[in-house]
Amino acid sequence: MRVLLATLAAIALAGCHSTGEAAPFTRTAAPVAEIKEMEPAIEAALAAARRVGPERVIVVFDIDSTLLFDPLGGPDLGDLKDSEPERFRPVERTLMYLKSLATTESDLVEDLAELERAGIVTYALTARGEDMRDMTERELARNGLTFPRAPECGPPLCVTRGTIPPEQVYTAARQVLGEAELQRLDFTRGRPIGVSGGVMNAAGLHKGVMLRVLLASLGSEFDTVIFVDDARKNVDHVQQAAAAMEQEVLVYHYLMERPEPPVPQEVRDQRWQEAVEAICLALSPVWCPSS
Repeated sequence: MRVLLATLAAIALAGCHSTGEAAPFTRTAAPVAEIKEMEPAIEAALAAARRVGPERVIVVFDIDSTLLFDPLGGPDLGDLKDSEPERFRPVERTLMYLKSLATTESDLVEDLAELERAGIVTYALTARGEDMRDMTERELARNGLTFPRAPECGPPLCVTRGTIPPEQVYTAARQVLGEAELQRLDFTRGRPIGVSGGVMNAAGLHKGVMLRVLLASLGSEFDTVIFVDDARKNVDHVQQAAAAMEQEVLVYHYLMERPEPPVPQEVRDQRWQEAVEAICLALSPVWCPSS
């Protein structure tokens, strides 16, 4: 028996890194659950709160087509994005400023209020850029969506006020995840982001990496993390990152049953073109073709 125990101990020691560092924590990521309404994610959060305590649970939502959507549909900017990418971004930003958004579900405000009453932290992690913060906060507030229990972001990510520069984002990610994990997730550079009022704006970045960096910067310990997003790429990225997270991570792919817009797409596109011509004639913003 002693020989067997010694052999097993030797095998265990041989599996450790020669540097003495512990092997990285890995596990098989839980499957992504597809939902057509928010209720399963809300119920999962409440169940986790009963199990581990509400202060140990956080629910992180995407915004566009998860919390808010454009009920009018809006124009299709796909051709502009492909043909004139340098114009697309400012035109898209202008369009977002003009839009009035609505909640994806009629009882969504009550759903978030239920999490608040239960003592559960909520946050938003959006692929919008920090340059869209004011319009984002405007539409969230106008629709009654708030994150009152969201902790303030601190180190290692939020060490300065205002927009966080790309190099600071990457440095924080490397500190939290380590080089090997960033390589596994193909995270090679940062971009300007912002975190304030329970909303992280992180355009163009791996949401799994940004979720882990955010969690490490909130100054709170969570046992259960629930993530909800309508974009398949984002839920896949969070699922990939969750394989190296010690928390219980529940990932939901929210497939909103979007109502049919009141007018056809060609009519929306024509109206937008007429609006662009009027705006350019009256104000001549820099994104107009003639500017």
